[in-house]
Amino acid sequence: MYRSALLEAVAFPEFYPATQQSRPIPFRFANFYDLFFASLRPGLGMKSVLVVQLKRIGDLILTTPALVALRQAMPQAKITLLIDRYSEEVAPALPMVDEILTYDRERSLPIWLKLLFREYDYCLDFTGNDRSALVAFFSKAADRVSFSFVARRRHSAWIYTDLVSSSVRDLHTIDHYLDLSRFVGFSGPAPEPTIRLPEDVVRSVPEILREIGLSMPFFVVHPGTARREKYWPAERWAELIRYLCDRLRLACLFTGGSDRSEIEHIRAIRKELGQTDFIFNLAGQIPFLVTAAMIRQSRFFLGVDTAAAHVASVFGRPELVLFGPTNPFHWHPRHPLGRVLRAGSESSYQPSDPKESGHPMSDLSTRTVIDAMEGFLDRWGEVPAGTGSCRAEL
Repeated sequence: MYRSALLEAVAFPEFYPATQQSRPIPFRFANFYDLFFASLRPGLGMKSVLVVQLKRIGDLILTTPALVALRQAMPQAKITLLIDRYSEEVAPALPMVDEILTYDRERSLPIWLKLLFREYDYCLDFTGNDRSALVAFFSKAADRVSFSFVARRRHSAWIYTDLVSSSVRDLHTIDHYLDLSRFVGFSGPAPEPTIRLPEDVVRSVPEILREIGLSMPFFVVHPGTARREKYWPAERWAELIRYLCDRLRLACLFTGGSDRSEIEHIRAIRKELGQTDFIFNLAGQIPFLVTAAMIRQSRFFLGVDTAAAHVASVFGRPELVLFGPTNPFHWHPRHPLGRVLRAGSESSYQPSDPKESGHPMSDLSTRTVIDAMEGFLDRWGEVPAGTGSCRAEL
């Protein structure tokens, strides 16, 4: 299945991989590139793999099933993961790789120098943009693999030896990323998203909760994200939170990033809530992995389409994720306790159409979310109702 690029260029000049998941590379210059670097590449006993994922934290978390699959397919390989600096907070929680490099576009020279003096057997590009194509070029890998959509950019498609046919439009993002791991030999069932919280992060949670005075069970609300069009109106969040605090007798813990718009959005929600003893806020005050640890300890998670929702999926927490402009088909939680709602839909909504048009978040009513929560609470058996142990702790 895997012929060296040197063999392809010299012994089989018209050969192209013909697997069901790959398509031919029509640009012959790639073989001259391979021929040159193959003459410099020493023989390697243990396979070395460079994985390129330069998207944000949410995409990185949804890439972890593909990383687990890659490790299962190549247990003895040395796997190096190149990520963007905006995702580096997650790096300590990815035990399935041997090494993590961070790309900082403002100070990128160290990465290019490392790539220049290294050799890889495989380069798997999960990003598929011009920058990641340049990384694949400098990797000097014999097998440089990405998705078939990069063929639309003829100026960079020649860099790859194989392009995997995988429809980002018709697949959940996890399955889309898994197709690259299947190309290099993985054949098992799809792994789940995985992160492993460092012990010092786990130990920090009780102390932080004591510092803010939160001593009762809580649910997490993560209302912010990098895209303002995903924000649900502050007054509707406040109405929902007020209802849940009264209904379940649980505390509400806000989490979020340090971006100014997120902080202002949460401030607006808290202003709508007024004075209450059941509302706590850690948004912008703790690192991402500590936020993940808080979500793991929560009774359930409420939020919009963002990385924190994927964290709730990792730990199998009951969760309700609100969508508007983005399609839940590609991003929805897939564990049994995960549910989504989309603006313009009813409380019984299920993601099923990859071509479904989006709606502004203002099209999602508070009543629809509350109705959905009532149905979900019956299924989330561990979440206490109004007369449970949580009420006794107040």
